[in-house]
Amino acid sequence: MFASMLMFCEVTNPRQLWDAHWESLSNDIEAMTRYKHADPTITLLEDALKDRALYEIDQVFMHNGHRLEYFPTLPKSNYIPSIHGGNRLVQKGLVYDRHSLTIDADNIENRFNDDQHNAYETILNVVTNKEGKLFFVNGSGGTGKTFVWITSLSRLRRQSKIVLVVASSGIASLLLPGGRTAHSRFKIPIDLHDESTCNITQHMKVVELVCKADLIIWDEAPMMHRRAFEVVDRTLRDLMQLDDAQVTGKIFGGKTVVLGGDFRQILPVIPKAGREDIVSVSLPRSHLWQHVTILRLHINMRVMATNSEE
Repeated sequence: MFASMLMFCEVTNPRQLWDAHWESLSNDIEAMTRYKHADPTITLLEDALKDRALYEIDQVFMHNGHRLEYFPTLPKSNYIPSIHGGNRLVQKGLVYDRHSLTIDADNIENRFNDDQHNAYETILNVVTNKEGKLFFVNGSGGTGKTFVWITSLSRLRRQSKIVLVVASSGIASLLLPGGRTAHSRFKIPIDLHDESTCNITQHMKVVELVCKADLIIWDEAPMMHRRAFEVVDRTLRDLMQLDDAQVTGKIFGGKTVVLGGDFRQILPVIPKAGREDIVSVSLPRSHLWQHVTILRLHINMRVMATNSEE
């Protein structure tokens, strides 16, 4: 937000804005450093916190064609990533409280019904065995899809595995820990055609994050244009072949991908399109659908809870 304000708004005094809010902009850096070194006693000096925060802001600028130096009133960062090492996106994907994740997963897992438990175990077994499959968890609102997502990612993150959680809408992404919109995470272009690819190049840090991901969860998938999935599939095949040339023949580059949603809710929005046009761009019309394993959730937990209260 700070970088966006400087780039796209007319901030009259960037230095004053920085001085007023630098503590908020750096309040997670010390926690990440403690986790990385497994030492809860680490304390960073004020200058070190400021340097790291300015470095992170400069990374946002660079992704948008700007640099920190374009704002001469702001202090310069002395943070050197080669010394401190690591890809910040990968590190962020691993910075979780494992003890809390275990408790959360255990608490939810004990409340699973048979459908949820079957979907959960199936997904975890495939990820553990690195089989690389494509699933679609089909269930109406209230059947507990989010329960399955949260438990799966908690269990896997506890094992130091990277789980990318995305959703087709911004509201849905906020319901999931570490969630992002699919367009934001994979840089999906707005205008899609049959040869489109994501706006990701090999030098970008997100490449390492995607390549190291053990599982991709994509919520509210039915509301997305089929070409969005095909674009991500095409991009992942290109990225993963850097390590293994054989993955070009595997969907999503051999990654395990779990899609979820309800086709009875919102389908892709196509301006001035009729029923036939909308159905033609929906996920089941994609060539990827033939590879999907469907996991169904039948029991509506929300309705059961309401009936028990009555």
